[in-house]
Amino acid sequence: MDLEQIYLLYFNDLYRYLFSLTRDHTATEDLIQETFTKAHIVLLSNDINEIKPWLFRVGYYTFIDRTRKENRYVVTNEFTHADTNTPEVILTEKDSYMELLRYLDRIKPMEKQAILLCDLHECTNEEAANILNLKLNTFKSHLARGRKRLRKILTEEDT
Repeated sequence: MDLEQIYLLYFNDLYRYLFSLTRDHTATEDLIQETFTKAHIVLLSNDINEIKPWLFRVGYYTFIDRTRKENRYVVTNEFTHADTNTPEVILTEKDSYMELLRYLDRIKPMEKQAILLCDLHECTNEEAANILNLKLNTFKSHLARGRKRLRKILTEEDT
């Protein structure tokens, strides 16, 4: 598969994942560009079997590198959606997504990552553990604890 096909196939998923980390449209676009630049360099000399988890891992480590350089976490309410839905649908999706991110901010970062990768981006446990460079059982523990904490937060909000 060439880079253009990979870009078209995984751009939206990678964008949403990186946006959930940065909450900044401009920073997300920069991370996407850096991620695909790194992917292009690696793909010139290597053949990657499972592109999506590998690409998410490259994006995650690109985010980590940038965060370490800047030593800050940017939060904004900007969001763009590369979809041709009506403005009402886009606004509803944006509000729901931002509300979910606010809830996820209330749990531990590794648990948040586990939920984002498995539940929002449909990675398998193995793929997500690989992306986060964790052992599978450790990852499963983070995912279970994160889901439990998120469930507790949501039930407390309803009461």
